[in-house]
Amino acid sequence: MRVGLIILLLAVTAWGQKMCPDTLVYGVCDIVFELDEAEAKAHPEPWKTVQLTAEVKSPRFRTYLLDAFWNGGRTLVLRVAPTEDGVWELKLTSNLTRFDKQNLKFNALVSELPGFIQKANVHHWRYSGTTKGHLWLGIEIWDLASAAEESFETVKAQKATHVRTLFEPVWPPDPKRFEVFEKRVMQLNADKIVVDVVLAGPDGALVKALPDWRTREKYFRYVMARLAPLNVTWELVKDWETYRDARGMLKDLGLLIQKIDPYGHPRSAYPVGSTSAFVADGWMTHILCNSDDPALVAIEHQVYALPVVTVGKRMSTKVMWSAIMAGSYPGYGATKAMAEVLEGMRHWELAPYFEVSNGRGLALEGTEYLLYVDRPGIVEMEVEKHGYDAAWIDAATGERMPLKEWKGEHFIGEPPGKGREWLLHLSREGRKEGMLKSYKFESQPLLMQEAEVDPKRVPFTIDIKDSVDLKADTPLPFEVKITKDSRATRFMQYLITADVPTEVQGMRVITTNSKGTMVLPSALAGKFPAVLYLRVTAINSNGKLYFVDRIVRLVK
Repeated sequence: MRVGLIILLLAVTAWGQKMCPDTLVYGVCDIVFELDEAEAKAHPEPWKTVQLTAEVKSPRFRTYLLDAFWNGGRTLVLRVAPTEDGVWELKLTSNLTRFDKQNLKFNALVSELPGFIQKANVHHWRYSGTTKGHLWLGIEIWDLASAAEESFETVKAQKATHVRTLFEPVWPPDPKRFEVFEKRVMQLNADKIVVDVVLAGPDGALVKALPDWRTREKYFRYVMARLAPLNVTWELVKDWETYRDARGMLKDLGLLIQKIDPYGHPRSAYPVGSTSAFVADGWMTHILCNSDDPALVAIEHQVYALPVVTVGKRMSTKVMWSAIMAGSYPGYGATKAMAEVLEGMRHWELAPYFEVSNGRGLALEGTEYLLYVDRPGIVEMEVEKHGYDAAWIDAATGERMPLKEWKGEHFIGEPPGKGREWLLHLSREGRKEGMLKSYKFESQPLLMQEAEVDPKRVPFTIDIKDSVDLKADTPLPFEVKITKDSRATRFMQYLITADVPTEVQGMRVITTNSKGTMVLPSALAGKFPAVLYLRVTAINSNGKLYFVDRIVRLVK
């Protein structure tokens, strides 16, 4: 087979292509095409007028389309990331007669790269190659192209698995700018680090750079042709709430990317509050939350059957561990301690656990429990009756302090020291080793609960001053009042959101407080007065989910 490929390489080079050598699975194969004198004269701006696509067929007969991209001068490139080992076939279609209807091949070799990441098990991630769980631990380097090499060393030292960066749109495309950027992306990918690419900045930057749909489609097709074969995720814009008519625009772009990205990379957007406004639109694979209050993450994890990733600049160790315990992955502020604690667990099966006192819990019930404690005092946790390997862990450093093997169903204890954050880890290590030998990604199903909406069973109500007509951009006093006091309602977490269903602005996170003042942004509506849909979502200390809805008028 190798001799045949060498003969093919020599043959196609004579026709103006340069084939890639044997390529590792999940590596990058670049097939380079050079326009001749006549073609260059007929197409002085190839990025505008030359059409070159390939129908790509994998060794196991998966077929998809790829566009070639202009790489400056007379050069076009078809970039393929083989996802299987074996011979890959490409059938070309072009408006250049010399390339049209050609058939090309290249060989993909087995590699140790784990693959791209994909949503799995409701709230978690796995690799497409190994099908093993992926631990999302993020750091941000907003200007990746100009970042110092020391930044990359920091990423590795913190054991981060993701780096978020911003790559602003420019049209016509600048191949040199892309080359610098993708070289940095490939550098991180080589260390098995995924790059989360924010595709435009805040305050309408995407609309300013790409003012009409035709230009946007051309630009995003160019981006997909160059960057989709790399190990990336897509975050469409930064601070989507600063865009006018954001929901409709992001839906169009999200569905376009979903269609033209053959590798199905995860898709979301970077929020001021949350991207949960777009769940119903069908293009988004995961939710990003930007809040230092774990209530937002805790509630959205219970409401939506999507993974949640927490981002933001106020991400202290306490905030990040609280978010993790609420069911989120840290998309910013990941630390070596977090990695060392979580990578030894079945993190892809953990879910928030509520049978705890004086802490926040995660568990794969009957197998593994993790309790986060950020204040002094006795902690308690109900577990299935077994023997467990037990340890206290310093949440800041990851240092373990083993306890003697513990057996029971009701743990009572106190952290080793005051003034620090601690983790209690109870684990059946022998059972976990056995589970890995007969590998199953999911050992038990994760089920979503249905929210309680019956007013007779919902234990709270919301009072808002002037609740008939609510004035936009104005502080409005409000209070969520408990109507049925019980042990479960003594610790409640709330999320108040607002939406104008007839508009395309998108739902907004208003507050996670139970009382005070809230502000309803006028950007929710284009015309006033508007019918406003206000929702209070809450979970009690047992994890029970409730909705209370109010319909009011939003006025200026």
